[in-house]
Amino acid sequence: MTTTAGWSINDRKYNRTSGNITGFLVNSTKQTTSLNTAAEASSFQNFKTLRRSNRGYGILNFDLYDELFVNFSGALEASSTVNGSFFYPATDLAWNFTNSVLQSDVISFGKLRASWGKVGVQPSPHRFETLAEGSFTYSTYSDPLDVDLFGGGFRLDNNLGNPNLEPEIKTEWEVGADLRFSNDDLSFSFTYYDNKIEGILLDVTLSPSSGYATQYGNFGEMVNQGIELDLGLNIVEKEDFGLSASINWSKNENEVIDLFGTESINLSPGASVSSRAIVGQPLGVLFGTGSKTKPDGSLDLDENGFPQITSSEIILGDPNPDWRGGLAINMNYKNFRLNALIEHSQGGVFSPRTLWVLRRFGTTEETANRVTLSQDLVNFRGNVVSAGTTVRGNIEDFGGGPVLLDENWYRTGIGGGFGDNQAYNFSIYDATFTKLREVTLSYVIDGPNLKSSTGLSNIVLSLSGRNLLNINNVPGIDPEINQTGVGQAQGLEYFTNPQTKSTFFSVTLNY
Repeated sequence: MTTTAGWSINDRKYNRTSGNITGFLVNSTKQTTSLNTAAEASSFQNFKTLRRSNRGYGILNFDLYDELFVNFSGALEASSTVNGSFFYPATDLAWNFTNSVLQSDVISFGKLRASWGKVGVQPSPHRFETLAEGSFTYSTYSDPLDVDLFGGGFRLDNNLGNPNLEPEIKTEWEVGADLRFSNDDLSFSFTYYDNKIEGILLDVTLSPSSGYATQYGNFGEMVNQGIELDLGLNIVEKEDFGLSASINWSKNENEVIDLFGTESINLSPGASVSSRAIVGQPLGVLFGTGSKTKPDGSLDLDENGFPQITSSEIILGDPNPDWRGGLAINMNYKNFRLNALIEHSQGGVFSPRTLWVLRRFGTTEETANRVTLSQDLVNFRGNVVSAGTTVRGNIEDFGGGPVLLDENWYRTGIGGGFGDNQAYNFSIYDATFTKLREVTLSYVIDGPNLKSSTGLSNIVLSLSGRNLLNINNVPGIDPEINQTGVGQAQGLEYFTNPQTKSTFFSVTLNY
């Protein structure tokens, strides 16, 4: 039996001062610079945060007969971002039944395990009270009023303070097993987990009559269930050659079960297609205007055979993948080493809004198509284009017969552009992708001469590449990127930088 007790304190300070000045006048001959000191040409901001927390913790673990292993732990934490202190308990149990139950040459190791615990996420700092803010603009339908043009100023923040903030708490239990076969040449592990996240920290929109725009608080609950599988295999293991592989597969299902009085929260404000938390739906579903449908699910078309816009926003799809998997291959031949990692994400949806907007300007591959009509066709404006005419566009059948998608559809219709009056269901793509995430070829220089002459045990020369292969269903856009970065909103892209493809060479000296 062993036990550990401890206490820690964390003090985090952040201070950012930034400024922006436009209209520099530079005399390259005299090397002098004149600043444009007009109020509208300069703005300065200062941002500070201070967060302190401390935690006392204890861990007790013991085992019986090298077979039963039990751990108990607990942490009591207090933070400047919450009122009071919060306790996070956890326990896990493992039974290694290899020696007591297994009497087989096939199964070389067996363990069952189970665990339960709670963890917390602290709120953002300085959210108890309604604070002041500077560098703001009052926007109207006429020219906006910028406070910086009048010497600066402050106003009451439009985010209402919340004195009742608590940590976001996740409670999870899981069960699993670890097995190895044939003298550990084959390994398999299985995990099932179930968790509930209470008090999710979100910014919610308030009624304008309250005098505030938003409030930050514990405004959500969500549940997750999932399965994780891992398989490892030593295929060949000889003196000069070795080959092994490992496979992982995981599936997660989640549902937003409560938003404390509201049915929907926008996780990506400002976008025509938004990622939202909606009660009864997975977190992050895509939301926006789309096409009207009939009770049987088919499109409700106008008299010309074109889709019609919905009067309100609808759920466009779930960006969460159906499952994810990976394959790692490791091979060595004499002094050469080869390691490769392939990742796959299956299902989910993705909205590349860059493609959708560029359709309006006719700069996508889709709009570059030219076709000679074999029959008279109607465009989105109801005009008939005669057979034999060569046009720039595409022919589509939405269920009422072929129609012509020309400039009227992409530029002035509902098939491309800006705003909320678009059929964004046609901007949804399958988010499935497969990537060669990393591959590395290495050569190991070793031997007694190297040791005696340099004192090094070996030198490893490596050539590596990341994201060298990307297979997906979205033309020209990587469906793994995310407009809002790492966070709760997902499945959106809008002129977002892609992931980098890189190659690099490295030398490692080992003593």
